[in-house]
Parts: sequence; structure tokens; C-alpha cells
Amino acid sequence: MPSLAGKVFSFIARTAGNVNPIVVEQKKKQIVKDLRSMEPLFRHFIPPIGYSYEKTDVDGVPTEVFRKKKAPSENVVLVIHGGAYISRMMFYYRLLNKRWSKASDGGTVVHFDYRCAPEAVYPAALEDTMKVWNWLTEKGTDPDKIVTVADSAGGHLTVDLWMKLHELGKKMPRASVLMSPWLDMTASGDSYVYNYKVDPVFGIKGETPTPEEVKDLLMKSELYMWLGDNDRTDPYISPVFNTFDSTYPPSFVTVGGNEMLLSDAETLVDKLTDAGVEATLYIGDGMFHAFPVYQIFPEARQALKAISAFIKAQYAKDK
Repeated sequence: MPSLAGKVFSFIARTAGNVNPIVVEQKKKQIVKDLRSMEPLFRHFIPPIGYSYEKTDVDGVPTEVFRKKKAPSENVVLVIHGGAYISRMMFYYRLLNKRWSKASDGGTVVHFDYRCAPEAVYPAALEDTMKVWNWLTEKGTDPDKIVTVADSAGGHLTVDLWMKLHELGKKMPRASVLMSPWLDMTASGDSYVYNYKVDPVFGIKGETPTPEEVKDLLMKSELYMWLGDNDRTDPYISPVFNTFDSTYPPSFVTVGGNEMLLSDAETLVDKLTDAGVEATLYIGDGMFHAFPVYQIFPEARQALKAISAFIKAQYAKDK
């Protein structure tokens, strides 16, 4: 059972953050406007004592670097934010910087702000991700020193990054953390139906539509505007259709038990495991989309501890 604080956050998500097409229409919500409404908040970040923080430009991609001042390690945590390919990076991602640095043995934490819809569609975000990846590696960071941490659309970008590196014959990151990765633009997983009535972000309380009704609703959603005219079954668009092999990185995948996207996470972990890749699935009982990011209730903190332990274990393999 979720904690009281977890239930409160789930209620907030349902009342303020629900992006189901029916709810959007009833409340006359403007998804792009709503998802971007928090962007102007806390633009400036004051790092904790002992850390530096700077903004830079990587070939047109706004990038942020959070670094330990004394004796930083060579490790890097590359954070790929979520937001349905609509929202740019929010302030709360920076609040996890120190945690990621400590988990990576004093590593540097890098964020970047990829182009979003409706102004930019696929493959704009992937192109920006590759720019930052190439910037890191070309200036001397060994991919084996990089762990990626991502949520939602960022999880999709992470898998696309893997696929692009695989296609180019380049080294993969050392490991990846994906929180509620959004991987199936065809909405074909079973959880899109059985969790419809309990998902506070994408569903509607108490209603269980047919698979056809779910797809009909979701296909009309503005959440998919980033697709452009691309085929939803293309593995770069829906990575659940990708074929994986043992070259893909060890991965730790978290997902809420009440999410419509639960099947996306399950399919990815099953495919990675079948390919011989170390892959762990962590399901938060009764939890909602990308719940660890918010970190202030027990279930989120527990998941973050598990994520940190995974990152530490990956780097400990060198010792």
C-alpha cells in the first residue's frame, strides 16, 4: 500500500497533472502551455557547498555542468530529462545533482535542454542528445565512465541513444537508469488498458475502456505531436519494437505499479534480459509516472536509494 504522502502526490497528479485527452477537453487544458508553465521558475541554481555549477552551449544545445570542486572523479552522470517531448528541463532535476554525484563516486553531473515539440519534432531531440554525447566523448570522457539517468521521454531518448550508438558501432554508456520510460507510441501494452482506471496522469478514475478505445483516445492526444509524420512502429519511435543484443548497457528500470506505461518498462527489461543484458525492473506499488524524481515521499526516496546503489555497483566493478 502506498504511504499517505504517496497517496497525496498521486491525488495532486490526478487533479493537476492529468493529461488524458478527455480530461484535457473537459478542463479546457492547453497541454503545451501547462507543461511549460513551470519553466520560468527557479532558473538560477545555487549549488551546495563543495560543488560548482556552470551553464554552457554545446553546438546550440543549452547544457549544465555540476561538478565537485575537490578531487572529482572521472565519472559522469548524463541526465536526460522527461516532459513528453514538450516540456524543457525543470528545476527539480537539479535537486538530484548531489545524489547522482555521490552515487558516481564524486562524478560530474551533466544536464541538457533538447529541442521540444511543437516547434521541433523527431529526430531533433535525438540529434541534440548525440551532440552532447559526442561533446563529452570527444573532450576525453570514456563512455565506460558515463551512466545515463532519465525519466519518461528521456527514457525514450536513452534507448534511442543506445540504438544510434549501436548503429554507428560506437561504445555504449557504462549503464543506464530509466524511470518510467515512454517506449511504445502504439499503446499496445496490456497496462494501457488495465491501468487506465488507476493511472493518475494518463487515465481516468474508475473507467476501463477497450484496447481500441484507449488507442483511439491516445492517438488524438497532443502528447504525440513530437512524432511528426513518422511511423509509430519504427523502433526509433517505439523502441519496444527494437531488437537488442548483449552489447547494450546494464540497466535499472523503475516504473509505477499504477502506470499505463508499465508494459513499456516490462517489455524493455524482458527484451534486454533475453539478450543477455543485466536488467532490473523496480515497480513502485501503487505509484504513478516517474515517481522517484519527486524524492520527498517514502516510495520515491526508497526508489532513489535503489537507483544510487545500482550506480555505485556499476562503478565498483572497476575496483
